[in-house]
Amino acid sequence: MAKKNPVPEPEKGLRFIDTHCHIPFPRPKNDTLPSNEEQYLNYFKDGGVYLITCSIDIETLKMILKFTEGKHNIGFTNGWAPQTVTYTPKQQYDNDWNEWIDFTLNHPDKYLGIGEIGLDFHHAKGLEKRDRQIEEFKKIVELTKDLDKPYTLHVRNATEHEYDREHPKHKFNNPNAANQEILKILQEFKIDPKKVMWHCFSGPDEYGVSLPKQGFTLSVPSSAYGFARWRKATEKTPLEYLVTETDSYYQHPYLRGPVNTPSNVIYAIAAIAHTHGVSQKVVSKKTIENAQNFFNLKS
Repeated sequence: MAKKNPVPEPEKGLRFIDTHCHIPFPRPKNDTLPSNEEQYLNYFKDGGVYLITCSIDIETLKMILKFTEGKHNIGFTNGWAPQTVTYTPKQQYDNDWNEWIDFTLNHPDKYLGIGEIGLDFHHAKGLEKRDRQIEEFKKIVELTKDLDKPYTLHVRNATEHEYDREHPKHKFNNPNAANQEILKILQEFKIDPKKVMWHCFSGPDEYGVSLPKQGFTLSVPSSAYGFARWRKATEKTPLEYLVTETDSYYQHPYLRGPVNTPSNVIYAIAAIAHTHGVSQKVVSKKTIENAQNFFNLKS
């Protein structure tokens, strides 16, 4: 018999903000998700206050610009994800990068923040690829630090089976390596922690305490509802430093795979209420306020 989820179901009538999703986005074949338009309409019908989507490269940026045109209460963060650094073909990379950075620097009024950007030592398992991600992350921060935009970070450490076996003693194999490198770079460029959100925060657990003490915002995904490790990462984080997200189509509340939708952000609210011992309405109100303040949204 399956173990019962200890987290109560989300209450009806909650209001919410999804601070990080991917709509529109290249979709998996034969998926059963509603159309992008349906997801957008359902989100506000279900209680959404504002929807924040996220690009990861020039292709998704163009998709989002077209999708959001003329729509209300939707904005986006403009990202160049670490996966983009690792997987974009070499013959394509420079042209895509130049187009993306040109838009980023010349149209800051079009987007809410920079991101997702960061480091992913799961998708970059070797030293050369990890160094490349660091180089590109530094370049983005250096070029954008004077735009007065908040940052949304993608930070993923290497697990033990993802260590670089050719360099077994290298610092990037440490379980906190990506976090530590990100913090060092942010300090190097004097980025205010109050302008930085760690999207889909997954730990290590002690960072759920130390990062907010520095002023960073942590985003709790909808998967925290069904997966204890996600809940544990922020169970000691003060509510004042938390926002909610779905990372949809990923991070479903209790399933694996790209099957999530922005309306499921209510499950992140339920998870936070459970770990913090407060009502879901309190979490709803506070995480909306936190998101509005972080992204300078009109309330």
